[in-house]
Amino acid sequence: MSSKDAIEAKLLGTFPGRFIGAMPVRQFLNFLPEADGLPVMPNAVSPEELLTVLPKFTTNFDLVDTSSCPDPSVVVGGYEFQPTMGLYKGESTRNGVTDMSAMEAWIIIKPSVQQDPFIDPPPNEDFTAPIPCPEEDLLPYWDTKRDTYPRFESTDKRSISTRAHMVACTNAFFATQFRRFGFSILLCGSWARFVYWDHSGAVVSRQFRYTSNFNLLAEFLWRLNRASPGNRGVDVSVVPISLPESQDSVVRELLGVESSDPLYGYIVPVDTTLPNSKDAKDQPSSTHHFYVGPRPASKQCSLLEQRTRSFHVWDLTQKRIVFFKETWRLHSKGTRTESEVYRELHTRRIPNIPTFEHGGDMSALGTKTITHLFSKAWWCCTPNHKAHLPLVQHRIILSGVERNLSTFKTPMEFLTVFKDALTAHNEAYERGGLLHRNISMENIGITSEGRGLLMGWECCSSKSHEELLAIQMGTLPFMSGALLDQRSENKRHVLADDLESFLHVMVYTMVRYLPSTMNTEHRNTLLEIFDEEYVIDKEGRAIGGSRKREWLDDPERHVLRKFPAPPEIAMLLRQLCELFPIRYNFTMQVIERHTYDTRFKTPSDLLASHQEMMRYVGFSVLSDDGCSDMDICDF
Repeated sequence: MSSKDAIEAKLLGTFPGRFIGAMPVRQFLNFLPEADGLPVMPNAVSPEELLTVLPKFTTNFDLVDTSSCPDPSVVVGGYEFQPTMGLYKGESTRNGVTDMSAMEAWIIIKPSVQQDPFIDPPPNEDFTAPIPCPEEDLLPYWDTKRDTYPRFESTDKRSISTRAHMVACTNAFFATQFRRFGFSILLCGSWARFVYWDHSGAVVSRQFRYTSNFNLLAEFLWRLNRASPGNRGVDVSVVPISLPESQDSVVRELLGVESSDPLYGYIVPVDTTLPNSKDAKDQPSSTHHFYVGPRPASKQCSLLEQRTRSFHVWDLTQKRIVFFKETWRLHSKGTRTESEVYRELHTRRIPNIPTFEHGGDMSALGTKTITHLFSKAWWCCTPNHKAHLPLVQHRIILSGVERNLSTFKTPMEFLTVFKDALTAHNEAYERGGLLHRNISMENIGITSEGRGLLMGWECCSSKSHEELLAIQMGTLPFMSGALLDQRSENKRHVLADDLESFLHVMVYTMVRYLPSTMNTEHRNTLLEIFDEEYVIDKEGRAIGGSRKREWLDDPERHVLRKFPAPPEIAMLLRQLCELFPIRYNFTMQVIERHTYDTRFKTPSDLLASHQEMMRYVGFSVLSDDGCSDMDICDF
């Protein structure tokens, strides 16, 4: 497999079974409202004439050839995946010819129909009408005797390459914009398809021959051309904003935003689950607050991973800095919002969590996914219902979060913050019955006093909620090796998985951010534990983590022993690592199963509670080593 083949495979591995098709083209057009004034269309258009005809139907857009001008956001593994054509609003400003952060939609053009990444089922006489089928079987079929369904995603090498190209452009589009959904067009030879994308997947139309049926392509572009920003998928709850000159410089300095960078206004619900309240004048209170902040840094990752953004914003009303968080959360029966979880944590007086101010779902503004609605359509060729889960956008405001874990100033501060976060996890688990399920660097914050906060409760569930615990949750670099193991089918998330994530966070943070004399080769080898490639299976589960399992099978044989950490941290790492081989070492598992002496705790028992990890971490914080209070800049 060549390098580009490997990159394409990785791109597709993070978007498996998420293409729903093949939707009838006329039905697909209804994603956009009808528009009057459609210009006169030519009867036929050749591929050579296409680019001269299209601008007639995109009068509100600039149609730009982007094929030879890469944008860094669509360069993956050193290979360029920019779209062939980009549609920009006429008055928009953009950085260069190809700017995914400014595009309204994009077109990918391939010269041959053999590069089409999808295979449509044979059409019936009138494919715009449902094919009669039993009520219990909503999947498409055209032969009552057929008990199998066609594969929608082509396995041809050229088709795979096109599909990877589509995914790379989509990842960049959503990573660099405030979007609820978006559209793209695929042209392969004389054939065309439309694609609707959201944070849950993609809906793909049937192919049609645009050279002889140009009216479908023309009507789609005209509808897109006349559609409002909201109907094109723009998140209208985020708007560019300019502050008065007297406030602008102050707010920028507090937020660390350069004078040349844009500022945005963010709408956040006051509380979508509590009854409507009234103010002092007996008038209905505002249902939303408005905050000012920067554009969050984009991450080059899969669309399915782009579900959380968090950063500091300026509270216009109270004139202070607060912490803003936006999540595309699972929206299904039995799940609770992060807002609800924070209210419960505060009610139970769980220590070391941020102060929750307000927040809620943004569903009133249409910020929820809809691709799952089509996974059981009569025309759907991909009956992968478990992978298509509904998501809704959720925003909250927290206070007390000064900085993130990576900014720790001394080894002692790091240990203190780590201990505080672990304490919060312990209290929530023991007194609230909650399992966090997303321990990561981003979810451990630091207060202005240098104490730790455990955040990111959007994935948590009751430790007795079997159905939710069976759904894989977490941040992949820090997820336990057991949860990523392909052999662990229907793996249930347990306390040991969260405790292992704490260990991964500690090792990664120390190796990545603590200055040391460790040589580059050993350092990179350690970091590779967390950068391992993975794929997502047909059930939507991430598969990988072999390096984590190998390391924890026998930590003494691993390069971690060469990590020159301060003495108290080196000792703590050795103690914590000794807790986990029982999860991955087959010999230890066999010995434990055949040990009947109940006077001593077995290795598995030590991971059934926080006690051992809390004891080791607590002892390290209390220890007084000479380098504990040294600033990391002094190393």
